[in-house]
Order: sequence, then structure tokens, then C-alpha cells
Amino acid sequence: MGLSRRSSSRFGARAAALAVLATVATVCQSELAAAPASATVTVTSHFILTATSSNTIDGFITEINNDATNNDPDAILFVTPVFNSGGVCGCVDMTDPIAVYYVPGDQKWSIIDFVSGGYIPVGAEFNVLVVQKPSSSVFIAKATASNISGNGFTLNQKSTVGKGTALLQVTQNYTPDGHQVPSVNVHVPGVVYGLGSSGKQWDIQNVDNGAMPTGAAYDVMVGSGASNGGKAVLLTGSSANTSGADSYINNKQTNGNPNAAVFATQDADPNLNFGEGDPHPFGVGYATSPSDIEYVFNEDGASMPTLTYYFNLLIFPS
Repeated sequence: MGLSRRSSSRFGARAAALAVLATVATVCQSELAAAPASATVTVTSHFILTATSSNTIDGFITEINNDATNNDPDAILFVTPVFNSGGVCGCVDMTDPIAVYYVPGDQKWSIIDFVSGGYIPVGAEFNVLVVQKPSSSVFIAKATASNISGNGFTLNQKSTVGKGTALLQVTQNYTPDGHQVPSVNVHVPGVVYGLGSSGKQWDIQNVDNGAMPTGAAYDVMVGSGASNGGKAVLLTGSSANTSGADSYINNKQTNGNPNAAVFATQDADPNLNFGEGDPHPFGVGYATSPSDIEYVFNEDGASMPTLTYYFNLLIFPS
């Protein structure tokens, strides 16, 4: 099942998983030292995070120790798993959906596997983009009783309404404004245009059509203006650039450049060009010689859709 404009399917809150998340702060206080004092990074920046045995807590939480995120619960983060950063084979799949979570005991952000019983494998790598302050094009969007419809909720920011060609990046945030969300949302997100009473709003949706829970929150970036060096492009997937689980990117910033940092978000309806949804957790990787090309791929090995599909990409050359 793909992204849709309407969905009546239901998905209950994962009460057990939420109870585990509620204990994260206590666990972290006892297991890890407080973040070291250091100079704070105040500009938008991106970097690679690798999960190790020393920065992973209880198997499903990987802490970020970076001057751009430490001691800053208001930072806005965007995360995409990467299979082999720099073209070097870490080659660890992240087969569950992920979110970002601020650990108050350590005053650090983290990446979590929010599927009950899921875990972040040691060696998993992530591209991380950090924006210190919200703006008209970088903000936290929340699902409420008034904006939810079935599997998604509409955005009403001026930077998105009526902007059908906007290229959005979204990452689920479990601690918006420093407060943990009330319900666990275990679905892969995507964005769809053409919603709302006027048909001119973007919607953040659960790709598998699971019901969107009240309180779910997402970090959102519109375009690339606030990215400090990134370029927003649309990847159109078709039989011409798809092979099994992989969708190849043909872009001058990524071709022959294993050091490019790529962020990806599914876009089912760019400018009302409806595409097929991909309900599988995805990441990015780099096919080394002789291909020397970047790709988006389904981490669980499932094939990409057979019909046209889309991903919004935010690309940094290094």
C-alpha cells in the first residue's frame, strides 16, 4: 500500500514501547557521563554518526556527541541512514524506522529505533543535519485532533501552503520542544501535496496507511535555503534507474563523489504528480567502481515500486 490522500485504517499506540522510552532519561543518567563542556556550534552543520558499543544504550538508542547538538534541546535534526559513508563498506542495514530523541539526563540528542523490540546495530551509520533555530522554512510540525485525517496530518505554514513544487525533508521527533510525544508512531513517513480544504496543503503521512496518532511530531525543512550548502533535488524513480531495492541518483554533485552527504524523504505527490509509495525503511548508499554512483535503497531488501515514485533529496557535496 502506498501513500494516500485518505485512509480509514487504524493502528493502536505501542504502549509497551512508550513505557520503555519513558525510562530513557533514567537509564542514561546511570550509564553515561554528562556531555563534556566544549565550544557550541551555532551554524547549521552536517556530519556522520556511527553506532558503536559505547554510544548505544539498551540496543535501541544511539547518542550523538557533537558540539552542534549537545546541551541544545531546541535543535532541529534531520537523519538518513547511510550504508557506506565515503564509499567505505560499513555495510550495516538499518531495517526499522528511526526518530530523534533528546536525552535530558545527558543533554544529548540521540537516534532511536522506535519499533518495539527493534535495535540499532553496531556499525550502523547515519547522515545527520542540525539546524539550531527554527524559521519559516525549518520548523517542528505536530499532529493534532484538528489537522489529522486518517494516516496523515496537514501543514499550514506559509512556506508550504500552495507550494506544490517544494521539496520537504522530514524526520520524526520524539521530544518536540523538550517534551516526549504521547504515542509511539512506528511507520515510515512520506509527504503528499494536494490536501486540505483548498487542496493546496502538504500532508505528512504514514506510508503504509497506518493511522497517524495525535501528538506525533516531525522536524521539517522546506527547500535548501536554510541547509548551509545543500542542494534540494527531486529523484524520480522508474524502470530506467531502478534495480531491485536500489534507485540510482544521476546528479553532478554525487556522481563519482563517495563523500557526498545525502538526505532523503519520500514524496508521493510532487506538484500533483502522484507516485507510488514505498512502505519500507530506506537509506542511501554509494556504488563504488565501476558504477561510482549514489543510490536510495530499501534497507530490508524489498524491491522499489514498479511504477513511478519520488524521493526528495538534499545533497551536500562533502
